[in-house]
Amino acid sequence: MKTVQVGCGMERREYDRGTYVITRMPWGLFVRGKAICPDGKVRAVRLAITADTFFSIPASVVVGGKRVSGFVTFAEDGDERWVEFRVVFGRKNSGVFGGTVK
Repeated sequence: MKTVQVGCGMERREYDRGTYVITRMPWGLFVRGKAICPDGKVRAVRLAITADTFFSIPASVVVGGKRVSGFVTFAEDGDERWVEFRVVFGRKNSGVFGGTVK
């Protein structure tokens, strides 16, 4: 992970595969970033200010003009670490990335 200052009190934490998270200092509140979506594309994500658990942060992306809700989490494989968006399937999100509601 590489950390870069991107503005007054903002920090960009860069990960592998072109993903990153921008936080607002001094408390490390989440703002936005880029994450890998279930279809393999890197998209801009809007993040909730605070994480709901230690492992995930509520987030949303825009796919084909439709805002899709879900969460981001950090995935890793060996020395590589990246930000990944996962979908919360529901009434509005069914079928966006090929999934269905059962």
